[in-house]
Amino acid sequence: MIDLSKEVRVDVGAIEKSLAALWREESLHPEHAVTRAALWNVVAHTCSAERHKFASETLSAASSSVPQRTIVVRATPGGEPELSSWISANCHVSGEKQVCSEEINIVASGSQVDRLPPLVDALLIPDMPVAMWWVGDLPNENERYVEQLLDPADRMIVDSVFFDRAADLDLVRRVGERTTTAPGDLNWIRFEDWRMAAASVFDPPDMRSRLGDIRRVRIAAVTESGFFGEWIEAVYFASWLSVQLGLHVEEDGSVGEDIAFELQRRSGGIAGSIAGVEITFADGATATISRDAERGVLTTTVNGIVTMPDAITRTFGKRPQDLIIRLLGQPDADRLLPKVLPVAIRMAKRVA
Repeated sequence: MIDLSKEVRVDVGAIEKSLAALWREESLHPEHAVTRAALWNVVAHTCSAERHKFASETLSAASSSVPQRTIVVRATPGGEPELSSWISANCHVSGEKQVCSEEINIVASGSQVDRLPPLVDALLIPDMPVAMWWVGDLPNENERYVEQLLDPADRMIVDSVFFDRAADLDLVRRVGERTTTAPGDLNWIRFEDWRMAAASVFDPPDMRSRLGDIRRVRIAAVTESGFFGEWIEAVYFASWLSVQLGLHVEEDGSVGEDIAFELQRRSGGIAGSIAGVEITFADGATATISRDAERGVLTTTVNGIVTMPDAITRTFGKRPQDLIIRLLGQPDADRLLPKVLPVAIRMAKRVA
């Protein structure tokens, strides 16, 4: 039996033919039960060997839960023209069978980068949803290249913790509006427990009426270098709450209501994560959300009473593959993020 996980270098023009030969050779060994599976086409776009390796390992781990044809691309516009590719399979044991998903790796540099959009498009399995994961920061130029790659995609996946400017959020919004691609942000999913915790504060009937009494919201973000992406979770939280409350956020990020939003810097912890939230009401009372350091779960404190709501005490997987699995596991695109993005672009001007 051949080792399906072994990388086999192939000619770019013969990738599909080489994959067919790979599975044909495997079928000659019926004593080893192997099932070829795919529910998604997942394309990861990278710009360095380090991120290429990261994307390959992440999607290999994710394929055990979401079988997929994985296409990992490394594009380096500078340098001598080069275009090379290799294939392999990501295999996982399921019951008594070994389930395998195909992985295609492509490296392009120089003028050969322009060949990537049509090449990737040709390698997609027909009639199967397509997710395009842009690993790292979005390009500062050549927006047309991004749109060409995203043209066949049903989901655009980014991780805004890598964004170095507010314009990157705006690019995600524009791509979502110009194409049929639904935007998805791993960073948006990463702090889902904070949103659930904030919602739980107002679950009791006596607290729902206090939504209109909110006067100040302080959100602390763990920032070590001042890099823009380290503020995104805090910006998202403020923007999400503004949308939920129906507030109008001005172009400069200010809120034309009686509520003050404050984004604060805090050291210690995981850079880019929210460190704490404090909500102050008209009568001076506060509700806070913080993470219990020992148990690693979020707690809410309202009127001096500390609780750990059932909805948020369970552990949320926050490894990259966990976030990818959760995003691809959603049958429909997230309808809330597109509503929050325009507000986040304005809120981001507070820290830009």
